[in-house]
Amino acid sequence: MCDTDDCFAVYLAVETGDDEDARSASEVSQLARDAAQSEGWVVSFGFRQPVMTCPGCADGRGPVRERGDCRRCMGRVDAESRCVYCLRQVEPLQPEAG
Repeated sequence: MCDTDDCFAVYLAVETGDDEDARSASEVSQLARDAAQSEGWVVSFGFRQPVMTCPGCADGRGPVRERGDCRRCMGRVDAESRCVYCLRQVEPLQPEAG
């Protein structure tokens, strides 16, 4: 979650793998930080814990105030399928076959 006041950004796209290897909480935490940083999140260190800043807040377009379909920050996506906060191009949802 973004640590900027009143920002609703959340990064959920973390995969830790399913290779049946045991991982410590520290290893999973490091995987999550690395994945978030690769998506433009800024990770710094405050008092005893990391401080996470979403791409929109880091670039001055945040804080995220409206939730939507962006996988990078959970921000609202505009009519051109681009997140209005982090500017990620979002693939339109495909209708389910049925």
